[in-house]
Amino acid sequence: MGEGNGTYAGNKTRMVLLTMAFALLGCFVLYIGFGKTPYSFAEVIRALFRVETDAGTRHVIWNLRLPRALIAVAAGAMLGTAGAMLQSILRNPLVEPGLMGSSAGAVLFAVLWLTFAAGSFGDNVPLQLVALFGGVGATLLVLALNSRQSADRARFAFIGVVTASILQSATSLLLLHRQQGLSSIFLWLFGSLNGRGWSSWSALWPWALFGIGLALAYARKAEILQLGDDSAAGLGLAVNRTRFLLLAIASALTAASVSVVGSIGFIGLIGPHVAGWFVGRRPTALFPTSALFSALLLLASDWVGQSAAIRLPLPGMEHHVASLPVGAVTTLLGAPFFLYLLRRSKEKPYS
Repeated sequence: MGEGNGTYAGNKTRMVLLTMAFALLGCFVLYIGFGKTPYSFAEVIRALFRVETDAGTRHVIWNLRLPRALIAVAAGAMLGTAGAMLQSILRNPLVEPGLMGSSAGAVLFAVLWLTFAAGSFGDNVPLQLVALFGGVGATLLVLALNSRQSADRARFAFIGVVTASILQSATSLLLLHRQQGLSSIFLWLFGSLNGRGWSSWSALWPWALFGIGLALAYARKAEILQLGDDSAAGLGLAVNRTRFLLLAIASALTAASVSVVGSIGFIGLIGPHVAGWFVGRRPTALFPTSALFSALLLLASDWVGQSAAIRLPLPGMEHHVASLPVGAVTTLLGAPFFLYLLRRSKEKPYS
């Protein structure tokens, strides 16, 4: 009976993954075709393969929309995987990179580096590496502050929110002393794909490939951790070392994403939960499903953001119309979702 259930679960997971992959591919093509100048499906395909299209169409699709779409997919998959990892190893449905302080810590360290090290030796150090130290440090701080009452999920979430708020306040104080380029930094802090091109993609994809690959490789160990520390140790797992390594991978995925697209909140909360509704909470199924759905979610959210034009309230730019930052869209989606989960977590244990 158990073998039959396992086969059914495996087939269901493969079907869900295949469906999400096709949905992501379809959304990807539609995303590239969307814009001030819309293009048909045939035009998009011809431009992508550089077949019989004019130079203007190739430039818009190949140099502007394609890298932005790829970055959205990679960043969404990274944040979704990180969120699924944090929820699994901490057995807490309310945690995600933003609420763990990972995003805020990464942003703070990145802004510190850009403020005090730019133009000197700092140019030789990858920003992703600097953000990594900030993300890991913030995560460890939240865990340390919550070490005595880790079973209290509401308290854990509260500590994460407060820590992230303090780090964000520190970042705001820094920005008061760095007025130059404030508009671009503001969008980066909010989370935005505006202006991201092939150079941003080149900085992001190695981290995405390596980080998500490591997460999938360690999914089985994360599954063993869910049995509890005593049971996992009895099966020969180095519990503390494995947990720290998984936290480091999740923080690295978050920090690398933040260093390129900014602090995009709630993707790592919504993605793993929706994926869990389809495939359950076993990390071997949850991690890849969460990566695919979160990539789809961020891509769709950026499409919504580009559809919603706003006027920038910045000095000298009052009449400039820009697309809504994708971070604002995900926050509008994620805030009520978080409140729903907060209420539900008091009634139903994590499973």
